[in-house]
This record gives sequence, structure tokens and C-alpha cells, in this order.
Amino acid sequence: MGVKMRNSNRHVFIFFSQFLKKEIVDKNNKFIGKLYDVTLQPTEVYPKLSDIIISQGFVKKRFATVSWSKVIDFDGEDIRLDVDSESLEFTQEKESVNSISLCRDILDQQIIDTFHHNVIRVNDVHLLRVNLDLMLAHVDIGPRGIIRRLGFEPLANFIFKTVFKKPNYLQDEFIRWKFVQLLSINPVSKTIKVNVPQNQLRNIPTADFSEIMEDLDPKYRAAFFKVLDIENKSRIFAELDFKSQKLLIEELSDKESVEILREIPPDEAVDFLSRMSRETTDKLLSLMEGSEARRLSNLLGYSSDTAGGLMTTEYIALAKDMAIKDVLKEIKAESTKVETIQYVYIADEDNVLVGTTSLKRLIVADENDTILSAAFPKTISVNVDAGVKEVAYLMEKYRFFAIPVVDDDKKLQGIITLDDIFEQVVAIAWREFRKD
Repeated sequence: MGVKMRNSNRHVFIFFSQFLKKEIVDKNNKFIGKLYDVTLQPTEVYPKLSDIIISQGFVKKRFATVSWSKVIDFDGEDIRLDVDSESLEFTQEKESVNSISLCRDILDQQIIDTFHHNVIRVNDVHLLRVNLDLMLAHVDIGPRGIIRRLGFEPLANFIFKTVFKKPNYLQDEFIRWKFVQLLSINPVSKTIKVNVPQNQLRNIPTADFSEIMEDLDPKYRAAFFKVLDIENKSRIFAELDFKSQKLLIEELSDKESVEILREIPPDEAVDFLSRMSRETTDKLLSLMEGSEARRLSNLLGYSSDTAGGLMTTEYIALAKDMAIKDVLKEIKAESTKVETIQYVYIADEDNVLVGTTSLKRLIVADENDTILSAAFPKTISVNVDAGVKEVAYLMEKYRFFAIPVVDDDKKLQGIITLDDIFEQVVAIAWREFRKD
């Protein structure tokens, strides 16, 4: 058996491009083939290389897979293995679909950078060396990685140093592996394995995440979306434009689609369903629980450019004789279930709106008083049939971030938030601008 070599002059980091296509020799220095690829099992933050893939032939290539543990030296022009070349079996199969391959799954592929919140393409891979183990440390996304892979790095260095007098013509652009989400699709499940924690994905702002989804190659979008948890799915889905939402729904099962519609705000769900075909809408509503289906069906009865079509039914409304100390407890309990806790609406036993108050007014009020004592002097609301301009006018006039919606009997039906009305106002302004 060969002995693993040790060399104090080894480089700590190695670029995969400098490693690729090296010749492979056995323990007797007999030529076996060339390095075609390497694989790894992503079980650690910085995973070790697990196997090397050797290629033989030129036109009809054959491949053999050898454990990385059999590598005894790779410092010279070739890679030496502690195996006998006669013991290797070469076949047409390149590598297992269950492992990650640097060439197939990483090099030249799109990845998600969960630290900078964008989609980029990998130009090279930076490997960390610990004795004879190599670990995936960084991906290189800069132009220098392309120059290096093409073999022009010495020439580029010479030109920039002698002609332009710039010793560092291009900086390396590395992303640490722990912030990389791969996008290779499993050919069997048609999904992508999430190799970063879901809570790391939750830290990506929703607006950034929606841009990531838009930037992804279409073949990756649904596969990546499917493996997210429901919290990430719902917040991203609500932020996407209708075209992207529709394409995703077409790739999801009915069960997955209903799960998302349950989690997103009702006004967002209604906005989406109102633009889908009647057949699709009826099918999805039929799969929901009775109360959820009825609520969305009622909202779908309103025109999308009226208060009823814009409103959400997620808000806090409490009885007028409720003590403020109990109100604050209720707000705390319901805070994660509603769109806003900035305003609390006050209703009588028939659900007629009798007042509005704010969280600020409740906090400074006497906790033993009733909620009605902390109400604004004037109760402002809009009818379900009110138009967008009327709603926008009242919200601007009274500086409200949300306004309640009532029916003809003054019964509370929902609320409209500032972001909902802002989207509509921008759309109207854009249409008018294009007419001009």
C-alpha cells in the first residue's frame, strides 16, 4: 500500500480549473486516464470531495469512479492513486445522480447567493486543502475565473503589469460555500435539494427573493419553489407578478396551490383567483375548507377596482365594551395572523363599525377603560363599492395607513392597507400616462 505524502510547501487553496484534466496514474505510475470531474456529498458546511471521475478515450469516452481516499499525491503534473489500474472498471456512466458533481452541478451553472440575495453564474471553484483532503470553500463569480479557465491568466497578468501598470487587474470575487444554494434538478423528483437552512432563506427580503425568482432560468423556478417551506412560499408568491404566479401554479399540485392560497393575505389570493380561469378558480375553492372558500368567494364578488375588491379580511375587530388591558392581550395573540396591528376596529354586537383606534392610543390609555374610550373622535370608513380614487383621497386626507370597509348597513367587511391602494393608484397613473 502507498503512503500518503506530506509537503509543507503545498498551497492552502487550489482552483478547480487548475486541477481539472490532470492526468491520473496508478501506484506504479502507469497512466490511467484524465480527471473528468469530482463529486461531493454536501453533509457539512464546507463539504469534502468524495470521489474522482476518470475518463478514457476521445470519441467514445468511458468513465471510472474512484474514492478520493485513494489519492496519494496531486502536487505534480498528475494525480497519483493508491490503486492498480487493472482493478478499475470503466463504463459509459459518468457519475451518480445522487451526488453533487462540480462540473455538472456547479461550474457554469446558476446559483443563488443567499448572502447578497441574487442569482449569479459560477466561473470557477475554490478548494481548501487540509493535508490530502480538499473541501469546497468558495465559488468564484468574477471575470478572472473565466480568464483562468481559458488558460490566459499568465498572459493577462503580463499585459496588465507591463502595459497598464496594474498588478491586480481584476479582483477575485468569491462567495463562501455556506451561502450558496445550488439549482441542479433531481431528474427523478424534479426538485432541487435545499442545502442552506430555511431560516437563512427567510432572512432574504421578500422583494429581493422575488427578483431572484425572476432572474432564475425558467427550468429552475418551479423546482426551487417546491422545496421551500410554506412561510417562504407564501411570502414569495404574494410578491410575484401574475404571469410568474400563474406559471408556478401550473407546475404545482392542487394541494400545494391551495396551501399557498390559504397562507397569503385574502386580498392577494382574491387578486390572483380573479385573473385565473373560472374553471381553475372553482376547482381550487372546492378544495379549501368551507369557511375559507366562502370568504374568498364573497370577496371575488367585488370588482377589483373597488374597495370590496381591494380589501383584506385579516384585521382585528373587537367589542366596544372590551377593557383595554384585554384588548392588548388580544392584539398580542393575533399579531401574526393579521395584516396590520397598527389599527384596531371597534364593532357592536351586529358587527356595525362604531369606532377606530390605534395601538399607540391603546398603550397610553388607562388599561381599565373600555376600548371605545380610546377611539378616534371621528370614524372614517369607505363603502365596499367605493372607487380607488375615493379610497386614496380619504387615506391621504386623514393620513391613515389602513382604512375600514363597510357595507350599506355600516357592517365591517374588511380593511384596505396603504400598499394595496398604492399599487392601484400607480397602475391608474401609468395607464393615464401611456394615453398621453
